[in-house]
Amino acid sequence: MIHLETARAEVGATSAPSDFTLDFERLFTAVGASALQREAGAEHVTASCLVFDPDTESVLLNHHRKAGLWGQFGGHLEAEDDSLRSAARREAMEESGLSRLTWFSPAPIDLHVHDLSASFGACERHFDVVFAAIASVDQVPVVSDESLAVKWFPLTALPTALMPDLIVRLPELYRGGVEARQVSDRRHD
Repeated sequence: MIHLETARAEVGATSAPSDFTLDFERLFTAVGASALQREAGAEHVTASCLVFDPDTESVLLNHHRKAGLWGQFGGHLEAEDDSLRSAARREAMEESGLSRLTWFSPAPIDLHVHDLSASFGACERHFDVVFAAIASVDQVPVVSDESLAVKWFPLTALPTALMPDLIVRLPELYRGGVEARQVSDRRHD
């Protein structure tokens, strides 16, 4: 399981400034390590991943079964996850059905806090830590039990039934992923 200090460090390493940084710190201070467990309360941390193809400027999205809307891959932290990054990677692989991601961001590209509908049961608010990954539109996704569909979309032709505010955030998340990849490549040159 992820240690609280690991989660705090990852949230602190987010590559772009976020209006939600203080919200995460308040959650961590108020409930401690319980913030990393879905069973511990209605408000908790989740990890997600935006999968994109920079060559075609496309994003891979899933039509989430509970939400009934399109969004990035993500979900609750599991006992086998040793970091938020590993949780986001696991969720992306499980929910997309892709066998490989050619790059995975070393640090989060965004933080987001959002309220949930009643269809999510006891979960009322997710404190989401967003990572990015690259795959090719040539890879064929597989629909998981958590999704109604999984599909590649060009940024210029996004579905209308997106998660709330994702229509505004998605282009920013894409740019954040591209920038994080460029920084990562420069560090390895």
